[in-house]
Amino acid sequence: MQGVMKRYRVFLNIFILFMACNLSAESDNRPPVSNIYILRAAEQLQAPHVVTYRVAEWAQMRGRWIFPDVGYYDTGYGKDQLWFTGAGADIVHSKHVDWEQEFYVAQEAGPAAHNKRSLWIWPVFDARFRPRLIGQFVAYPSLPLDRAQPWGFDVDRGKIEWAATSHWQAGVGYAGGICAARTWNNSPFLTVSRRTPAGKVELWLERIRGGAQVQLRYFLVTGER
Repeated sequence: MQGVMKRYRVFLNIFILFMACNLSAESDNRPPVSNIYILRAAEQLQAPHVVTYRVAEWAQMRGRWIFPDVGYYDTGYGKDQLWFTGAGADIVHSKHVDWEQEFYVAQEAGPAAHNKRSLWIWPVFDARFRPRLIGQFVAYPSLPLDRAQPWGFDVDRGKIEWAATSHWQAGVGYAGGICAARTWNNSPFLTVSRRTPAGKVELWLERIRGGAQVQLRYFLVTGER
């Protein structure tokens, strides 16, 4: 475990050094600051219609840099909680592809917790195939920072959407992963989203093990861009 921890620390130190070098180069030009708010919740469609998870997250984007980024996750009723914090940067920003890279440290809490700690390597890839056809892919490994936490890998979302208008989008996607159960979960979904001045609202109808669930995802950006 000590050897693994040393490798993680070397990896993080390289990334921090990369950020520091770029920040010093940009210090003469004050970057614009945006606040990003994310809320998510899901409910099982079949009886007993339990809440399967909830997420609340806040981050600031300072030019190309993302810092701070803090959030909270639970399984719906607070028994299994997860607090996370991270930072990152907009690595690639072009006409057809965007790549944002963040690193999170997560700490488990709550009455059902086992004090698990993990490091998430969290990339977000956005692609514009055509003016109305867009895609997004987010998949990340969970690297253990203590003995209680197993390794894991999750596809948070991989989706392709068609923009019917400037406000409405619809598409198909896939989510899945492997962690504590050590078996891969497959969760294909359909999605519809609506952009408004008050933020973007996204609705998922998703197949999960034992049935289906509906997800509601909300995303708001305020401040300078």
